[in-house]
Amino acid sequence: MSTEATLTALTTTRHEASSTAWFWWKETRQLAPLVALLAIVSLLIVVINAVLGAAMGWLRLQLPHEVTMLVFPGLFATGAGPLLVGQERSQRTIDWLALLPVSSKRIASTKLLVGMIGLAVMWVFALLVILVFELGQRDTSHWTIGGQTGYSGNPFSYPVWISHSLFVLLAGFYVAWRIKNQFYSLIALIPLAFSPLIATSLVSEFANRPMAAGQLDWINLGFTLLGIVIVTPITYRAAIRTLGAAEAPSVKPLLDVSPHSPARETNDAIAPTFGTQTAPIIWQSIHSAKGMLAILIGMLLISFLAAVQLAAVDRYRGIIGLLPWLLLLAPLAVCWLGISVFKHDGASERVRFLADLGVSPGKTYFALHVVPIAILCCSLLVYGLWNLTVIHRDSVSSFAAGLPTLVTISMFVVWIYSISQWVSQFVRTLILSVILAPILALITAGWLVFAYVSLGFPIYGLILCGLAPMVATFVMMRRYMDTGDRPLTFVVGGGVAGLIVLLPIGFATAHVLSVPTMDPTLRAELLGEAQRDSGRNARYVVVPVTGFADDFAFRHDPLGDKMKDLQDHLGQYKLDPQKSVASLKSNAGADVVAHIGPWEYTRWHGNMMRARIQWRQQQDDPAWSEMAQWLDASATLLPAVRRSTLLSGQEIADRLEVLMIDTLQTDVPAERADEPAVQAATQAIGTPAGRAAARRRAVVVTWQHNFQDDRGRYLNHHLTVLEHQPPGLVGWMQPRFYDSLVTAMLEGIDAAANRSDDIGWRWELHQLHQTGGEFQTSRYGDNLRSLPAIETMTVDRVNGYGQLWGRDWEYVELKIRTQP
Repeated sequence: MSTEATLTALTTTRHEASSTAWFWWKETRQLAPLVALLAIVSLLIVVINAVLGAAMGWLRLQLPHEVTMLVFPGLFATGAGPLLVGQERSQRTIDWLALLPVSSKRIASTKLLVGMIGLAVMWVFALLVILVFELGQRDTSHWTIGGQTGYSGNPFSYPVWISHSLFVLLAGFYVAWRIKNQFYSLIALIPLAFSPLIATSLVSEFANRPMAAGQLDWINLGFTLLGIVIVTPITYRAAIRTLGAAEAPSVKPLLDVSPHSPARETNDAIAPTFGTQTAPIIWQSIHSAKGMLAILIGMLLISFLAAVQLAAVDRYRGIIGLLPWLLLLAPLAVCWLGISVFKHDGASERVRFLADLGVSPGKTYFALHVVPIAILCCSLLVYGLWNLTVIHRDSVSSFAAGLPTLVTISMFVVWIYSISQWVSQFVRTLILSVILAPILALITAGWLVFAYVSLGFPIYGLILCGLAPMVATFVMMRRYMDTGDRPLTFVVGGGVAGLIVLLPIGFATAHVLSVPTMDPTLRAELLGEAQRDSGRNARYVVVPVTGFADDFAFRHDPLGDKMKDLQDHLGQYKLDPQKSVASLKSNAGADVVAHIGPWEYTRWHGNMMRARIQWRQQQDDPAWSEMAQWLDASATLLPAVRRSTLLSGQEIADRLEVLMIDTLQTDVPAERADEPAVQAATQAIGTPAGRAAARRRAVVVTWQHNFQDDRGRYLNHHLTVLEHQPPGLVGWMQPRFYDSLVTAMLEGIDAAANRSDDIGWRWELHQLHQTGGEFQTSRYGDNLRSLPAIETMTVDRVNGYGQLWGRDWEYVELKIRTQP
């Protein structure tokens, strides 16, 4: 690209020796793809987060937005020098520039100025995105050095970010002028770019005390400015030295070559022989990129040693605080191993040479991948063996406790390597590949993790998405070897990106659609029915249930009378039933609806059972008088609760009715059958048809209000099945599950009214309320339903609707027993 840009610029600008407009245009064209690439990727991250936030509601993908945007100018600064200088040095066009009638000072200054203008453009773009999308929030000004950071986790103020990016830009030019190999120069840039941070950590370490974030901000700024002052002149000198005339090599006469000289040994050496076509390609891959492979293996080793150290400590302070940053070398090394497949020294020319020799694309593809994959497999093996020896407990190290398994690490390695090798074939420039591949690998890994955790994407889908880029590069291998991969490579690349993005979305959509929705005709019918029932003029009365405050006010006195304390404490649970239903009796002629929740009913149920036990034990008039009060109050309460349009109210009415039926059948003697309390309780017992009408009304009205009460609260409508669904899909699936719940309950109501033995509705409710359990032993199975309802029903909570529907208590004929 550099040569093409130079020739095009020369044909479209003036040819005077003093004119360098063509040179500015050439440098700008070289740098434009990097600017466009980083701008597109940064906007893509913001858009993805916005879409996911809108689609998932509360489950939002939390990214450090401000820091994400502030990093991109630094990435530009990292690639500008190697791209403008290193690429031309590797293609030897820098030698041609040195021969032009343009001074070395002008060439060096023009390249640096173009890089600084590009950096300024990137900063303007990043700050505009932060401003437009309101990505940054801080307690103080963004531009205040040492200010406190906000939610975004931004560790530095803007002046520190900007000055550091300028330092990285200058350092990138310096290493590019000094080191000819682009990859080596990029590797040398990494420690140089982090040198201000390392110096700041050393100061914090030797200060022997924790330092505030504001102090570290100032110290980091000072070291960065010092680095700029030092790097600027040495960058200029390195540029002048590179563009100047090279020294002529000293050549010894051939007669002076000793018998044991390296030249004679090289000439007399026997060339290695191989039995297959694959072996020499592997051998060439190793020898042509042995320096690059050694560096990448060293990065993996450094990251592993940092992990070993972190697993042995529980505090990260000073220089130890830099160890987590060293862990990033491992994924970066994996990424660059993928890039090395098609971008190591002379790789492009070598594959074209192999194509001319007739070597099959499959063998070439395998040979290029075998060395990086072998390095990764050995690294994973070492990690797996070490992980077996680590004590995974927070008491030892929080880092050790959170170490991922070998399978998890292997999955990430596959994703990163696969994406990186695809980028190295797709992008022609090494520097662009080195910068783009980690970004795309990070986005892909983050998306797939999100899809797995939040969308329920299966393991086989993760494997398929991970191997898709490998398949794409294999398919394009023949065209790549023949230099005829464009423009088909863009089509294949779009297919890979579409597969990785759309396959999890498609699976999530299919999972949501697997839950049937309600028939439109039935929905319209039920909505009309709900609107009619909601328009009833009923008076709502809250039934007061006392005793809660006294429960929490009780304090045990270790020196007091223990029996008296116990009696006083138990007495606080005593409830006056007539006082609780007084408001209902005062409105006896009106259509009154009682509000009573599960906890209030628990108190009512417990006190009535206590009165029943007292009557069984004493069999005297005071005991009967108290139980008669409970029967009379329950006879007043039951019809008022049954009128409730809340589904939870119907469940409480069922439980109260079961309690009353059991009391009348078990504890009321024949001689007291004609007493007013007994007659009132008997008349309050409903019929299957009456219960069915009340339940249906409550079901449709509750469903119309999205299973919430009049204050927008969800009351006992939690479905267990939602706990087994991907969290990101709960908001989409919940209305469908509620539709299924309503349909099943309507079928259950009809079955109970007709005394049907159909188990279809019970199976559906079992799947919604007891997902994964055994049906026969569940609350909806025949085993539990064959027992008396009073023995199996829950009192303090509604843990599944319809458990009491259609059971024997609904069809019982009340008979007062003849023996006390």
